[in-house]
Order: sequence, then C-alpha cells, then structure tokens
Amino acid sequence: MFKAVTDSAAAADGGSLALFVERLDGTIETFVVDRSLASRGTSSYNKVSSSLRALTPAGCADIAEALDALAAETPGIHPVAEFVGALRQQR
Repeated sequence: MFKAVTDSAAAADGGSLALFVERLDGTIETFVVDRSLASRGTSSYNKVSSSLRALTPAGCADIAEALDALAAETPGIHPVAEFVGALRQQR
C-alpha cells in the first residue's frame, strides 16, 4: 500500500497534524488528523482525512496496519504512531 513516510507537519490551528506518505504507485497521499481548537468537543475532533479518498472504518483499519508496518523504518520525528492510534479509533 505504502512505500515510505516522506514528511509530516503541524498546523497552526491548535494541534492538527499532517502526514505525507508515498504510495506504491509513487503518488503522495496526505493524511490529516483534525485536532484544531475549533473542532474540540465535536465529532470532527481526532478524525483522520485523506487527500485521495474517503475513509471508511475498514479502510482506516487497513491504513493503520500499513502505517504501523512502516513505523519501524520511519524516523521518530514523524508522528506515525499518533495517526495509527487515531485511525484505529475512527468509526
């Protein structure tokens, strides 16, 4: 599913995170976990979205598993574990 985590970023919205992942086809998929101040206390808080697809519960589980496999190869500066946790909680 994925080759590598290429980058990550933190937003200035109070806590949202982005993770840039290279897919097997060479495209970059961006995942964003919404932790903005505006989303706190809403159903949007801690939800992960993708730049390329709608995320279903089954899809989130598959993505979490694939990212978890990359975690050992990914420098500690990237918040892969945070995304894996958020994806596993997403319903």
